[in-house]
Amino acid sequence: MNIKIIKVCLAFLIAGQPCWLLAQNQKNTEERLERLEKELQELRQKQNQGSLLGDMSNIAEGLSWGAYGEIKYVDHLSDYKTNQFDVNRVVLLTEYRFNDWIDLLTEFEYEHAGFESKTAGGTAVNSGEVFVEQAYINFKFSDALQLRPGLNLLPVGPVNLRHEPTTFLAVERPRSESYIIPSTWREIGFIMHGDLFDKLNYQIGVVNGPRGAKFSESSWIRGGRTKGSESRAENLAAFIALKYNLFEGIELGTAYYRGDSGQGEIERINWQNRLHDPLDSWTEQGGLKAAWQSMRSNQNKKGSVRVHIAEGHITLRKGAWMGQAMFVQGWISDNDTRELNKTTGQNIGKLVEGSYGEIGFNVLSFFNTDQKLYPYIRLEYVNTQKHTIERHWGGREDQLDLICAALNNTCKTTANLDKGNRDLGVIANSDSALESYGVIGTADRTNDQRIVSLGAAWFPHPGVVVKAEYERQSSKSRYHKDIESRNPSNNKIDRIQMAVGFNI
Repeated sequence: MNIKIIKVCLAFLIAGQPCWLLAQNQKNTEERLERLEKELQELRQKQNQGSLLGDMSNIAEGLSWGAYGEIKYVDHLSDYKTNQFDVNRVVLLTEYRFNDWIDLLTEFEYEHAGFESKTAGGTAVNSGEVFVEQAYINFKFSDALQLRPGLNLLPVGPVNLRHEPTTFLAVERPRSESYIIPSTWREIGFIMHGDLFDKLNYQIGVVNGPRGAKFSESSWIRGGRTKGSESRAENLAAFIALKYNLFEGIELGTAYYRGDSGQGEIERINWQNRLHDPLDSWTEQGGLKAAWQSMRSNQNKKGSVRVHIAEGHITLRKGAWMGQAMFVQGWISDNDTRELNKTTGQNIGKLVEGSYGEIGFNVLSFFNTDQKLYPYIRLEYVNTQKHTIERHWGGREDQLDLICAALNNTCKTTANLDKGNRDLGVIANSDSALESYGVIGTADRTNDQRIVSLGAAWFPHPGVVVKAEYERQSSKSRYHKDIESRNPSNNKIDRIQMAVGFNI
């Protein structure tokens, strides 16, 4: 027994109290600390799973609920673009605890007030949507080993798991976590996860792959998300994600995703595409030729189209500081990109990348108040066409054209293909003036964007935030059609934004 306890024990005896009360109080304090540490550990696990709901062990009926949402106002600094109010999203969550190791979580998202609207008078109006955002059962065998089958959020990037309006400062989610990482990104499958050494969280999973036939040049794989709605399982995806608590309030994270996205919808491209088809010279007889060609086309739709995404990020929640930063790259092989281009008619980026940094300081930390006010800045870069499939004068395609021209009736030149360059996976820009001399398929520089957001986020309560910001948008394009009067939808129109959000 150390000197301090002896002194306190003597004080108890002088006061006429038995010394064993001191030992009992010390034991109770230690038990409370152990409970608090356990609750904190369970809360961290819930956050790593993407759940807003904390420890449910003290809920008698096993049922808990939560919600978050945001309402926005956007003032486009343009005489040609309509300003807008929008109930951007309201999300309802329920979690049921069957016992001490099995949980059920469901999450329902209502976007744009949750109803379907029509475009009227030439004015674009947001369409309402209702989705199941998460639906899974979590089996907790131990802190280090848990299994989560169902509709899951993918643990790629800091925002996809923690995307509530109170978890980041700016009004909008980062563009790189909307296009390259298509938040909110959820797919059906299973995830094995757990906590190791009190600092490291891991997640390893297999889910359905995206649908490559819905990729685009401006938002890359975003359109290929299935959101759990009739997800195709012809091709699957796998990922691994790690998070490490470097210090209290500072977290490092990284993730790698690899997913096949053919789903029986992407036509292969190979040397056989140039060969003359004997069916071309046949005459139609009772629909047999058309049926045979259709069957061959369906058999050829076996392209796997593998997508790779790798990211690294850091989040900061320490003292008066709040912020996060991320760098992400995505890539697809040359041949897979050609197959995507042929199917979609879009010039899909074979290499894309993005990065951002956001930092804010609570200026009310100097005062005796629980409220917080963060002036902040976010700097962002995103490019969904950093590299594309290009056809160069004198390159491979031109050389094959010369060979096919010499071998008449054996193989086809580009001019003899049904869709010309598109059948080779090369997509020419709709405006030839944008193509470089001797090159077809150059990137659209409007997809090389820079965004700067300056604003303030006020937290009158930890679960409520009010935001206001000025967002400056620019791109590498110097195209005359980006003149505001010619193109009010261009990405060089700045805007003022405000939002109110909540997180219960």
